[in-house]
Amino acid sequence: MKENVVFMFSGQGSQYLQAGKELYRSYSVFRRWMQQMDRWVQDIGGRSIIQELYDSNRPYSDSFEETLITHPAIYMLEYALARTLMENGVIPTTVVGTSLGEFAAAAVSNVITPKAGLEAVYRQAEIIHRTCIPGGMLVVLHSRDIYDTNPELHAECELVAVNSSNHLVISGELKGLTIAENWLKGEGISHVRLSVTHGFHSACINPAAKEYLAYLDKLSYDAPQIPLVSSLTGQAVTKVSTDHFWRVVKEPILFSQAISHIGEEKPDSIFLDLGPSGTLSSLINQISHRKERTYITMTPFHQDAKHVEEIISRYANSNETGGDEPLWAYVFPGQGSQKLGMGEGLFEQFPELTRQADDILGFSIQELCLYDRSQQLSLTEYTQPALFVVNAMMYLHKIKETGRKPSLVSGHSLGEYNALFAADVFDFATGLKLVHKRGEIMSMAPKGGMAAVIGLTESALKTILQRFGLHQLDIANLNSPTQIVLAGPQEIIDQAKPIFEQNGAQMYIPLRVSGAFHSRYMEESAKQFDQHLQRYTFSAPTMTVISNYTARPYRTNEIHANLVRQITHPVRWSETVRVLMGMGVNTIEEIGPGNVLTKLVTKIQTECEPIVYRPDDMSVKPLSSAVHPDTPISSVVQPGSQETRLAESLGSKPFKKDYNLKLAYLTGAMYRGIASAEMVVKVGQSGMMGFLGTGGLSLKQIEEGIDYIQHHLQDGQAYGLNLLHQMTHPEREEEQVNLLLRKGVNTVEASAFMGVTPALIKYRAHGLKRSSDGRVSATNRIIAKVSRPEVAEAFLSPAPEFMVEKMLKENKITSVQAELLKKVPIAEDLCLEADSGGHTDAGVAYVMLPAMVRLRNTMMEKYGYSKEVRIGAAGGIGTPEAAAAAFLLGADFIVTGSINQCTVEAATSDAAKDLLQDMNIHDTEYAPAGDMFEIGAKIQVLRKGVFFPARANKLYDLYRQHDSLNDISEKNKQQLENKYFKKTFDEVYRQVVQYRSSEEIQKAEQNPKYKMALVFKWYFAHSTKLAMEGTAGHQVDYQIHCGPALGAFNQWVKGTNLEDWRNRRVAEVGIKLMEDTALVLQERLKQLAGQVETN
Repeated sequence: MKENVVFMFSGQGSQYLQAGKELYRSYSVFRRWMQQMDRWVQDIGGRSIIQELYDSNRPYSDSFEETLITHPAIYMLEYALARTLMENGVIPTTVVGTSLGEFAAAAVSNVITPKAGLEAVYRQAEIIHRTCIPGGMLVVLHSRDIYDTNPELHAECELVAVNSSNHLVISGELKGLTIAENWLKGEGISHVRLSVTHGFHSACINPAAKEYLAYLDKLSYDAPQIPLVSSLTGQAVTKVSTDHFWRVVKEPILFSQAISHIGEEKPDSIFLDLGPSGTLSSLINQISHRKERTYITMTPFHQDAKHVEEIISRYANSNETGGDEPLWAYVFPGQGSQKLGMGEGLFEQFPELTRQADDILGFSIQELCLYDRSQQLSLTEYTQPALFVVNAMMYLHKIKETGRKPSLVSGHSLGEYNALFAADVFDFATGLKLVHKRGEIMSMAPKGGMAAVIGLTESALKTILQRFGLHQLDIANLNSPTQIVLAGPQEIIDQAKPIFEQNGAQMYIPLRVSGAFHSRYMEESAKQFDQHLQRYTFSAPTMTVISNYTARPYRTNEIHANLVRQITHPVRWSETVRVLMGMGVNTIEEIGPGNVLTKLVTKIQTECEPIVYRPDDMSVKPLSSAVHPDTPISSVVQPGSQETRLAESLGSKPFKKDYNLKLAYLTGAMYRGIASAEMVVKVGQSGMMGFLGTGGLSLKQIEEGIDYIQHHLQDGQAYGLNLLHQMTHPEREEEQVNLLLRKGVNTVEASAFMGVTPALIKYRAHGLKRSSDGRVSATNRIIAKVSRPEVAEAFLSPAPEFMVEKMLKENKITSVQAELLKKVPIAEDLCLEADSGGHTDAGVAYVMLPAMVRLRNTMMEKYGYSKEVRIGAAGGIGTPEAAAAAFLLGADFIVTGSINQCTVEAATSDAAKDLLQDMNIHDTEYAPAGDMFEIGAKIQVLRKGVFFPARANKLYDLYRQHDSLNDISEKNKQQLENKYFKKTFDEVYRQVVQYRSSEEIQKAEQNPKYKMALVFKWYFAHSTKLAMEGTAGHQVDYQIHCGPALGAFNQWVKGTNLEDWRNRRVAEVGIKLMEDTALVLQERLKQLAGQVETN
């Protein structure tokens, strides 16, 4: 359902020092706009607003009244926040401002440009400061009649606003305000002096009228693209007169009438107060007879980021339109869209641009495009400038025809230059000179070829490249989920054709090009173009431009670098369109000859889910800044550094010695091999230990993983495997244990166990031996993940006697082993799992860890074990502070999980990692566990951007309420079949029959409720598969196990090279986390020691 979202902007008096600082630190979109507008202020002679606003030596309570600073500061804060919300999908359908706030509202509505609005605000402040005497404004919390009936108020002050039945504002010179204040104080009437230096909205500012009106007369004003309700008239504005913004600051404020108008036109609106103090939100419910939904954003109480996150999570993409028209984007095509006759009629329409093009190029652009008598239009050095000219003219014609600019722009390859031209980054002549040089340089690149592969996903295509050793080919264009362009040497392009055609490609089409564009083979061209670009400077974009290179909005400081990198990196067009969709764009129009992009956009919109990024993720750095995969860790972190030595001192020394570790740091298993063999190897090679995620893998897959790990790790380098409890299939536990014993795997991470099982006993028993001093030692070590005291007690105890005796009778263990089992606990070590991703009891580490340490001590004393059981901590560890807390609470080692799922080595899809990189600490939810569905066990999963948690909980509720599929209502059945499964129950069950055992199917045929469970559990397996494969168009069903630790990690690494998951390498993450943990502990202990000495 479409929501009516109202952006509200307050005026003078709402400001304070440090306003929005939390947003400035946390959100790159907010920061980017603040910095851009700060430069604009300085360009017209003002001081840096950011330096004044965020002066660290001045707290927010200090006086902040200087109009030359506060005027632009309020505008900048409000406009930057509006852009932050809009670029993250919260699109207003109405805007309203009071006084100065109406300038910000007008800029958001595109009545004026953001730069013109800021300059108008600054000029107003400068003229009033220079021409008007000091004054002030006073809020009086009383009814209007008090003003009318008391000369102490109305004799020398003007009534400038009646915001509600008990909230009015008076304005005047300082003398009159003093009289009013003294009288109000004597009468005991509440009042507040606003932090302003002049009597706005009164005769006090009349001296500024002539000069400011003359300034306003020079500006141009467009019709609002988003409905603008004015507090000058209390009505919607359809056309802005030249004196409008003088009257806005001079005449009374009719905010109450404006809000009433909105309520009458669009009931049940959502009011978002974007002002610094949240003052307008408090007035809304006083004005309206209904209980409106109001949200504040900025306050002095350090909750800004939380407020904005809540708004984004609730209302991102909640409406499809900005006013009466959809938010729309123009996209510009690149090379390949040219055709003879393009631009017909445009050269006559734009004669001056045609003349400029002829002068710059040295030939007739009209002759080339319309006639091409010399057969040059297909040559790169001619194609690129010709397309730029035609695209630009078509854009200008479109603007002239519609009278409106788009909301956002992007371009495919060369077309990106037209997008930057549309956003005023450079003028027509500059853009043409750039593409002319670009085409010339690229035409001289080494000969190469390109081919379009149709019908394969990126993942499938990469698999073929790797499998057949086609390492000389690069991905050049990701045009749609199943249309990808390769580039490389021509002979390899030709050789690859039969390979792709025989391995699933629907078509393999060699392209008629002269070079391997957008690939490593263009490095020399990129270097030459980089040198050429040094002579140019670029303006900040006046609208959002999505980059080919990053598939994120351009930042001013990235323009040069992105234009160079675009030459050697792939065009991420599919992702670009999905980002536009995620930003609220539902109309994407191609501006250029042909309809190539139109077809691609339609395909992407049909097959793919939108990508919705957090604002701070919009500036994420691409892969090029990553440490190279083959770079040894020692080149990243010097082993002899102080930080490394401190990190190596953390944790239990005996634990590290037993497992041959440098760092007391383990990476936990993640199911279905997401904790991959490659991850385990990288961690082991770096002096830590990782566990292969075996849950959901076949024995063959597990064995292949073991072989890979044992082949790549040297003797002594640590590794382990996950042994997951199989509640309904205990035989599978024993099968895996037999494999582990056969392959010589000496360490397992036992997880999801509710007690000791025969398989655990068998694994522990094999390898037990008594040394010469009589002590019992174990070759096979179990690190048991526990979250409940009773389970921990079972693992801290020797194997239960009745189970040992039974296994002895069954010849599963020997009598010697049975005897030795009495001397050791089942677990070599314990890992306390607090609130983690995947299976979880949602425990709190601060409560559980000390209790587990005490339990361990009790059990050690009870059984007289000769070797101490170490206690580790897992769950919620994503920052140095969290890890430091674990060590302070007594942890001997730490285990991370969720943060590793968003690394290069994690064996899940790029699409899943994109979602994970975007999450914050509150973006998870509990859902039923697919493997323990019947008993209601819970897992923690990603919530943001997906529907899986809600759908999984719905399935469990239906399972509890009904005894068979036939009992489910028709309405619920239709919902499950059409939206959840996208298959009928019968179709799902037929698939279940194919992979379930005959015993299970027989049971299902006899037990309708069991059959229902199998059908529902299919969805859990299916949703996991979708996420791991990154299946386009099914993002809402992704099941991604994750805990809040990753959200905390994302915040910690923001602004560093680890912000982008493509730069996160699991070993580097572990080392950095441990080093910074050591520094945190060192600093905290120093502080505590100092406090002790002081006391």
